[in-house]
Formats: sequence, structure tokens, C-alpha cells
Amino acid sequence: MDQYNRGIQDRPYIPKRAEAEFGVMVSKSLENWLPLVVSTVAQNLMVEGYRRPDEPGDLDPWRYWTDNLLDSRQAQVHRAALTFGKAYVSVLPGDTGPAIRPMSPLAVTGVAEDSDAEWLDHAVKFLGRAKRGDDDYDRWEVWDAEAVSEVWALDGSEEPTDWEVVKSEPHGMGRCPVVQFRNRWADAPNTMPHELGEVAPLMPIQDRINCTTFDMLIAQSFSAFRQRWATGIEIPRDPKTGRPVETFQAAVDRVWATGNKDVRFGQFDQTDLGGYLKSREAAVKSMAAISQVPPHFLLGGMVNISADALTAAESGLARKTHERQTIFGESWGQVLRLAAYAVGDKDAAEDTEARVIWHDAEARSLAQTTDALGKLHQILGVPAEVLWERVPGVTTFDVERWKTVRAEQTAYDIAAGELLLGDDHSGRVGTSPAGSELAREAA
Repeated sequence: MDQYNRGIQDRPYIPKRAEAEFGVMVSKSLENWLPLVVSTVAQNLMVEGYRRPDEPGDLDPWRYWTDNLLDSRQAQVHRAALTFGKAYVSVLPGDTGPAIRPMSPLAVTGVAEDSDAEWLDHAVKFLGRAKRGDDDYDRWEVWDAEAVSEVWALDGSEEPTDWEVVKSEPHGMGRCPVVQFRNRWADAPNTMPHELGEVAPLMPIQDRINCTTFDMLIAQSFSAFRQRWATGIEIPRDPKTGRPVETFQAAVDRVWATGNKDVRFGQFDQTDLGGYLKSREAAVKSMAAISQVPPHFLLGGMVNISADALTAAESGLARKTHERQTIFGESWGQVLRLAAYAVGDKDAAEDTEARVIWHDAEARSLAQTTDALGKLHQILGVPAEVLWERVPGVTTFDVERWKTVRAEQTAYDIAAGELLLGDDHSGRVGTSPAGSELAREAA
């Protein structure tokens, strides 16, 4: 899956005795569509807050998110989970706070005796190879509920006597401090993790696209032009080499002429590439249907489409994105609860009602959304401040800035009102000490 995602894919079949020029065409026929499928979903997954239903502001553990640069590194976790079906994040106490680190599923395996358990029992990470004397060793990092241990294993041996715990450091977390991110939950006990990713089900279709593209390149190179023929002519030969000499050469400023009335010229029809293009387009549409990625994301070609039609075309992607947000959101909640536990904040560590807040990345018209939010405010009485964060493109920083400006404006209006009325309501400006003081503060 990693190789296919990076464009290192099975090559279309060619006979072993094929000429070298066919090998060049094989290399040119590999079109990697799989990263686009993964990116389309991953770009809709951006966490931007951690809150409780009864509190509008972010909770204390959210600062551990920003301290560990997870605004940018979260995409690494999402892409790995989408590609391989699983991803992992570790949480350990650090010198200045909890250390949260994404870990590649190509190097880490999580183990849980109960597949429905909230926490893993163990996690094993491959660190590489080392040499001691004349022997080669595999280096592993083993995570459990008590410690993080480095284990060396004699290369090629499965005997317990050939395994050595080089070092072990207690982490004090009380559970395995590795959180597993699933792309989907398995609905059968024998389901392999890679079967739950986005890449594995699409690999056969990717092969089909490559084969069709290769066949089209061959037809384009050898049969897409009109081959000419001639009969009834005598082909001269070079007196020195004895090889046939081509007497008729095609060009814009050349005319073919012969004095023999029995000579006939003609041409073969060119190969129609339309069938190859339709076959390739059908394979891409199959990929779009299976992955729930809108076809126009892969093929383009949508012009002057209405907002309603665009929403309908992207409804499948929206439902898939919401499902991934729900699954990944639970895992990010575990990460932040572990981070709180690492610094001794047991209340936040046991808070199972807090949820991560996802950025709304659905494609909607700003005018359409603003109109809908305005009706919610006017007709249903929803406070405008609650609706600000639902405006497309608005971040939590924008919302906090708007609230600050609104509070400053309200204080200024109150001060201006007191200044005009005064405490004695005589209509004289600035007659009361309170009014004068408020006026100075407003200024």
C-alpha cells in the first residue's frame, strides 16, 4: 500500500522479448490516482478546538495540542489512518508538559486482547537494526501499562533466550500510552487492518487504469497516424549498400508523382483513441464511486453548476467525512485525556464529555450560508455569537476577536449613553462625575 501510494506500482504486462521503447512507455503509463483520493478526505479533517457542550471556550488540555504543533502534524495521523487503515499517537510526560508524537503504522503495531477495548494493552515499534560483535540484532520499543522498554532480538531467532531488555523506563501513566486511530471499525473478527484503509480496495482499479493508459500510448505511438501504401512501383536500391531507397517522402511542400499509370497510392485509417479514453474514464468513475470521492474531483469538466447541484454531487464525500470525524474525534479525545493525565490533571483526564471541534470544510456558498444563519438568528432566536463559528472560513481566532470587539463596542455604547444623559437626567452633557469618568474611559 505504501508503494502504491507513492507511485511504485505493478507495471502493465509486456512480453519478455518486447523492445526497449515499450519499456519507456510502461514507465510513462503509471498514473497515480490514489494520493488524490486520500488527500480529498484528509483535507476535510482539521481539528480546531476541544470543548464541552456547556462551555463555549476551549478546555485546558487544548494548550497541549498547540504546544506539540498538532495543528500541522494532525494531517500526518489522518493520512496514515486513511492510507493504511490505522495510525498511532503516543503520549508521555515531558520536561515542559506532555509529549505527543504521531507514529507511523509501518513501524508500529498495537495489540489489544479485546478488540473493543478503549485502550491498547501493548504497542511495539521497530527502531531499526544494530550490530554487536559479529551478531546482528533487531531493535524494538515495547510499550505497556508500566514502562517503555527497548528490546534487542538476535536477527532471525525467535527463541526467548535471544531477546534482551536493554533498558526500561517507567512512564507512570497506568495504561499503555499509545492511542490507535482507525479509519473504520472492523465488522468481522478476521478483517485485516489494511482492508479498512482507502488504498487497498482501489489498487486493482489503479492497475486497470495503468493498463488502459499503456495500451492507449501504444496505439497513439504506432497506429494514431495514417500509414500510407503504394503498389505498382519499382523500388530502387542503393548501389553501395543494396538497401531499398525510399523515393516518396511526405511533407507539406512535396508532391508525389510518377510516370507509371498503374501505380496506386492509398492510406490505412488511423486507430480511434476514443475507446481507450472511455475505458479509462469508466475506471476512474469506478474509483470515485467506491471511494465516495465526487467524480469531478478526479475528472473535472463541471462548468456553471448550481450550488444545489454541487452540494448533491459532494453529499457522499460529506457523509464519509463526518464518519471519519466521529471515529478520529474519539481517538483525539483519548490523546488529550492522556495528556491531561500526564500532568496530573485527573479531572480533565476523566472528562469523557469533552469533544474535539472540527473545522467545517464543506463547499457552500458564503451568501447562502450567511442567509441561513441570519434566519436562525431572526426567526429562531439563536444568539448571533453562537452562529459566528459556522461561517465558512472563520477560525476560532476570528470568533474570539469578534467577541472582544463586540464587548468593547458595548462598553463604549454604555459609556456614551451615560455621558449624554448624566446622573440627574437634566439633559446637560457631562454634568455628573460618573458621566465624566465614563466619558474619559470611552475616549
